Amino acid sequence: MIMPARRPFTASPRSRFRRCAALLCALLLSPAALLPGLTSGAAAQDAMRAAAVVNDEIVSALDLEMRLRIAMASSGVPDTPENRQRLMRPVMRQLIDERLQMQEAERLGVEVTDEQVEAAFGRIAQNNNMSSEQFADAMRQAGILPQSLKQQVRAALTWRTVVDRRIRPTVQVGDDEVTELLARLKEGEGQEVVRVAEIFLGFDDADQEQEVQATAQRLEEQIRQGAPFSDVARQFSQAATASVGGDLGWLLRSELPPEVGDAVAGMQPGEMAGPIRSISGYYLVMLRDRRTGGSGAGGGETRIRLSRIAVPYAPGEEQAAVAEAARQTREIQSCAQADALAQEIGGQTSESAGDLTIDQLPASIRDLVRELPIGQPSEPIAANGAANVLVVCLREQADGLGRDQIAERLTREKLELETQRYLRDLRRSANIDIRV
Repeated sequence: MIMPARRPFTASPRSRFRRCAALLCALLLSPAALLPGLTSGAAAQDAMRAAAVVNDEIVSALDLEMRLRIAMASSGVPDTPENRQRLMRPVMRQLIDERLQMQEAERLGVEVTDEQVEAAFGRIAQNNNMSSEQFADAMRQAGILPQSLKQQVRAALTWRTVVDRRIRPTVQVGDDEVTELLARLKEGEGQEVVRVAEIFLGFDDADQEQEVQATAQRLEEQIRQGAPFSDVARQFSQAATASVGGDLGWLLRSELPPEVGDAVAGMQPGEMAGPIRSISGYYLVMLRDRRTGGSGAGGGETRIRLSRIAVPYAPGEEQAAVAEAARQTREIQSCAQADALAQEIGGQTSESAGDLTIDQLPASIRDLVRELPIGQPSEPIAANGAANVLVVCLREQADGLGRDQIAERLTREKLELETQRYLRDLRRSANIDIRV
């Protein structure tokens, strides 16, 4: 995820950082707060004591302390004894899950390189208008060990790789499923369409419910006191939407879980509701916007984003250029590949990105890209002195109910369900000893 540029950093006792994607870089801490006297033997020993043991692997008190500060700062929760007490359990659970994920990755032989971690760390620094070295120094001044962030980066990258390799290939969404859902949505033409953001905190059994409910209530209080909903979602939500600030996109209200849909029915845009109990956890939800879906599943303008690869040709070389364009683009499977190739051979990416609609395209292109699978190259088109290959990067209905969006939604739902089951099974088979 690309974040907007940040203002230059000036070191101060209360230095401010911002979060990038699902990774932490929002810190608001005092340098003096970093485990005073850590250099003494007793303090160092206390910092390294076991706060939890996960399958014989220690989560240290220092790990917990760093992650607590990260969680509170990035979600806008004040660092008070009360908040520490309330957030210690969910933060500890995150650390335990992280250990389980890394252990499973090791079992599967999945790992990310130091170069990948450093590159991700560098992107976070760049988004804060700093070099990696400057960012690491600023973190130390703020009382945060840079290695704690890098460990979180490594865990996130590693688990994403596990999910992509182990789970994603098993998730299939057929055309019949998309057609069936579109048909149901078509029946609901004229119904209300809502854009909702969620924070979901789950529990595996009844013994955890009271604790999870208390955490949800505390997060709700902090949001009402000004903490950004999206930041809290990124840090604490257990749903797959955490990485996008909890945003579910546009949905028919009837598609939401019944308990959530009932709450949303009486809300105005900008309002929040919760904690809302479901069979497996608690929701906090914020209504971003609402409107009537005038045309149901088939309505609204279709927005499209294209990447164009152009192979220029001189007079009389049209056929050779078309053949060359087809050869160079036949292995493309994503817009990232298309953009890289476009730069390499002098093509270009559409500058109109999110502003194009199908109706704004020339007729010769409109029919070509209307049904072209996302990320797949078109047949070359000879025009304006070049053989042009188009790749669709985005195609969506304005009301969020196009086929591609429905397929993406079904895939995301299935992937989230299977990922949560996978992690739940890892928890149930683990030996976990919490000592704080």
